[in-house]
Amino acid sequence: PIFFTHFILPATAELYDPTSSSKVLCQYREGPNPFNIVLEFGADFNQGRYVDLELLERHRRERGNVMLCEIVFLLDAPLVEQNTVQQLGPSYVKPVVQMQPCPLDGALFTEMNRLKDQLIAALGGQPLVGNDLSLKPAGLGGVAHEVGTLRMSGEAPDGAALNNGVVDTNLKFLAYDNLYACDLSVFPSSPAANPTLTLAAMAIRLAAHLKQVTTV
Repeated sequence: PIFFTHFILPATAELYDPTSSSKVLCQYREGPNPFNIVLEFGADFNQGRYVDLELLERHRRERGNVMLCEIVFLLDAPLVEQNTVQQLGPSYVKPVVQMQPCPLDGALFTEMNRLKDQLIAALGGQPLVGNDLSLKPAGLGGVAHEVGTLRMSGEAPDGAALNNGVVDTNLKFLAYDNLYACDLSVFPSSPAANPTLTLAAMAIRLAAHLKQVTTV
């Protein structure tokens, strides 16, 4: 799950700069809470719709002399067993996705709210006009990267394969000998960080494995 809220920095704030943009990754050090925090300054410049310079200028003019910012909580989460993807027809028929959110502990949400309030107050942030600073859940595909539809099988403590997924630890489909998958769908859980580097490492690992097992 992903939770976020937007806020503004007025021109009197120390970090106010209407023409700059940056992202800051914050990691919680006081305990084992499973989330990362991303603080984004100048969020206008990281939104695709603002590539249109006229639209960007209009949004900034309507907001006034403030800097748009965002705080995002990205949580590590296990896959929900009841979620399914079904292909109910030929390949051209759209798959049916049944997805429900991962349960979130109330104490964890309370702690996220405390940190959000603390960070925004320290920055001198304020709510956008007509809005509040409550954390909102991100919609599907809005912030994070969807994972797990072809999840990797696990291993028992003795190294034996559990065969409880779609692919094995070498990313080979359990049901086929010559078919592999290498994308975010094989992740066995949803990480709290951008998975791009992990995926690149998996691709390198798979290439080495295929080189080892393939004969020409």
